[in-house]
Amino acid sequence: MLSTLRIRHIGVIDDAVLEFGPGFTALTGETGAGKTMIVTGLTMLLGARLDRGRTGEAATVAGTLRLDGHDALRAALEELGADEDDGDLLVVRRVTRDGRSRAHIGGVPVPIGTLAAHVGSAVTVHGQADQLRLRESDAQRTALDAYAADEISPALARHRDVFARRAALAARARELEDLLAQRDRRGALLRDALERLETVDPQPGEDDAVREDIEQLSHAAEVREDLARAALALVGDDDTPSVSSLLALAADAVSKAQRVDSALQEASERLTTLGDEISDIAAALSRRAEDIDTGPGALDEAHARLHELTALVRDLGPTLPGPDGPATTVTELLETSRSAARDLDRFDGAEQEHTAVLAELETVEQELEDAASALTDTRVGAADRLAAAVRDELVQLEMPGADIRVEISPGPHREHGRDSVAILLAPHPGAQHRPVADAASGGELSRVMLALEVALASSRRDRTAAPVFVFDEIDAGIGGRAALAVGQRLAALARHAQVIVVTHLPQVAAHAGTHLRIVKTTDGTATSSDVELLDSQGRVRELARMLAGDDASARALAHADELLNQAQALPAGDAEEDR
Repeated sequence: MLSTLRIRHIGVIDDAVLEFGPGFTALTGETGAGKTMIVTGLTMLLGARLDRGRTGEAATVAGTLRLDGHDALRAALEELGADEDDGDLLVVRRVTRDGRSRAHIGGVPVPIGTLAAHVGSAVTVHGQADQLRLRESDAQRTALDAYAADEISPALARHRDVFARRAALAARARELEDLLAQRDRRGALLRDALERLETVDPQPGEDDAVREDIEQLSHAAEVREDLARAALALVGDDDTPSVSSLLALAADAVSKAQRVDSALQEASERLTTLGDEISDIAAALSRRAEDIDTGPGALDEAHARLHELTALVRDLGPTLPGPDGPATTVTELLETSRSAARDLDRFDGAEQEHTAVLAELETVEQELEDAASALTDTRVGAADRLAAAVRDELVQLEMPGADIRVEISPGPHREHGRDSVAILLAPHPGAQHRPVADAASGGELSRVMLALEVALASSRRDRTAAPVFVFDEIDAGIGGRAALAVGQRLAALARHAQVIVVTHLPQVAAHAGTHLRIVKTTDGTATSSDVELLDSQGRVRELARMLAGDDASARALAHADELLNQAQALPAGDAEEDR
């Protein structure tokens, strides 16, 4: 419920705080006192724009919502990170002088759209030009589903489940069709590419290795000659001094000296070891020199292999692209070929899966048809009951000749079914049934809307998360018995919801549990308004003013007192029992 509302600098309201009751709250006041500014403030909390002509200053609205029972809203706010104070949520909307808007929910800055989505789930504003339940087919379908939730919800849940399965199968069928189309376009190319890879049989990094071989083979004669000179320098021959011969001389000299000086044993051993190692190195260099092929055949073979590998990468790179584009090396090409093999496996299994998916889709289509038909049948039955309930309410609202029809007709098949719901009104016997927004006058439209809300509210099972209804001038264009009836039905609605009504009729205000008066004051240069919570005597005086324009007339006060006592003595439930 909406606990409090503070409005600053909107129209004639400079700074006012309103405290609402849990049931029926009436807002009254003289013409021009600023009653509609209260509704303007409420609609600001729902994300509506503020007409800058209404104020020259920054405008602020702060509302406190009680979250008891609003589990879905509370969960959404927790995800948003909004703070609540013992179940109370503070919502603030501010519009600056230059028209910029700021909104906070529970201390968290939010876009205006988020404000409308969250607060709008708990508060509904009804005005003469804003009868959404009576104008939009989707809203009327939602209202019908809520009215008969016990019967419609299971059928609707089943339909949504089957609809989701059908959508998933249809999406998979489209994916497989795309895959089959790819198979027809790319399958042969991929197979040819993989067969060529298998024939050439490249190894990872082979292109780089062949380039290295070509570099070596291009300088083979020079390398072989260098290795031979190195080996000769190490071990020499009988006519050429070498490292080995000189080392042998040194080793022989140290060995002789060791006979006298035993401390030279280690040096002698190291020279012997060094001589063996030099011999090994020279042998290795000679073997490598002998292994180097200096003939033209090896170089030609290396060039031919590199050409084959380069052509393979050039030709197959675009056919087997990787995430960064065509492969540029043999290693990259081998990597991308693995995904091509996987694609071929997918292509091979796509046709069989596609056949199975189409068969399952055909079965689910029939299941969806059955679910949609069952949902339609359930809604048709509920539509008749809702129409009867609204007709009964219209009798209480002094529209006994009006007839309501809730029509179910085929519409686009969506997750909520294939039903288009329209609430039609024949305002008097013999009149044609037409959409209520077109068939009813302003006053009639307000009463039809109220009748619908009362009928819907009476079917609610959850009394905790009661919605908040704000009615702006719902009693416009009516009076007398009809005004009394509207007051009674608003009180009936307040049994199932919080009802806030801006009214100029005493017959309506008398039925409220909480009565707020908008008081206008002027100092001759400026006009401002404030809000007063009326006690019993204050209510009698306000009703007398509304009845006779004079809150001091004894006759008017007596009439107002009688009206208030009669209204308060008639509980909302009595009106239902009197039908």
